[in-house]
Amino acid sequence: MSTKQWAVESRSKRLMGAARVLYHWQRGSSKLPYLPLEIGIEPTNRCNFACEFCPQSLSTHFDKIPATALTPERLSTLLKKLREGGIATDILHWTLDGEPFMNKQFSQLIETAVEFGFKTHHFATNGALATPDRLKTLPRKNAQFRMTPDFCANEALFEEVRGTAGSWRQVLDNLTAILTTPEFDHIHLEINDITPYSVDDADELERQHDKLISLFPKSSRIAFYSRNFHNAAGTVASTLDERQAYKVCPYPWYSMYMGNNGDVVACCRDLEHQTVLGNLFEQTLDEVWNGERYQALRSSLKTGFPQDHDACRNCDMPYDPAKFSVSNLAKSARKRLMLFKK
Repeated sequence: MSTKQWAVESRSKRLMGAARVLYHWQRGSSKLPYLPLEIGIEPTNRCNFACEFCPQSLSTHFDKIPATALTPERLSTLLKKLREGGIATDILHWTLDGEPFMNKQFSQLIETAVEFGFKTHHFATNGALATPDRLKTLPRKNAQFRMTPDFCANEALFEEVRGTAGSWRQVLDNLTAILTTPEFDHIHLEINDITPYSVDDADELERQHDKLISLFPKSSRIAFYSRNFHNAAGTVASTLDERQAYKVCPYPWYSMYMGNNGDVVACCRDLEHQTVLGNLFEQTLDEVWNGERYQALRSSLKTGFPQDHDACRNCDMPYDPAKFSVSNLAKSARKRLMLFKK
């Protein structure tokens, strides 16, 4: 593979790109004069956990999409199409379904992406397989990582709804090693507290969150958040007391997420490919991004008919006012798109 250094966007261009997204999202444009700002690719749809709040826990999960994994060769094909299509970001999200470390070639996938100029790698991981030995295989040169594990201070709760017997301690040890091992100073953690899945009391949530923070050494490479559970994938009961005013979901205006088979889906929560918008192995970037199916999705969301698309039919996120607050949108711009990084 060529080791050509791909051009990446400057901070000013990223901010200008975000402004264009905001304009066309609010305007409801179906055909867009820009490319997606956020790219996500699924390393594998296999997982070593079967969380209650994830479709992986369903016995029918692999009936529609077989369990598969991405290879470096097929990744190279996807990345070449993205770069040739004009994608200039150096940030790549390794996510959709599955646990990235279940792909035995995950480190080789990262190396391939680095050769295409992707330097910052975001991915959700449950942390159980992120052992020091495995992390040492990740490239250091021209690469930094932001891992976003779901965790909690309550060991019994974690192993009941998320992990397996003994996994709480394994995850804690693995995540702690990231913060205490100088060799891992290129890895940052954003830990999402899953206590709200089972606890409603505000005082208890605060106590559990403080306890979670106390489990880890203080570090500039760790941040803590609380996980808000939505019925985005159709497997979790809505946490909203009542339906609020409908808000237009911004995802189809700025993001493109694809399975390891090349399917481009509605958003990062469409784990079972309920709404396929195209396939990047079979089409060009623009044929997908501004194709009829992407345009139809944007049009339906703008006009208030998310039910026209399977992936959006039961999603309650458009009715959550907190999801579309100025502060939450600003957090997404800072964390996911990293608009303000140098």
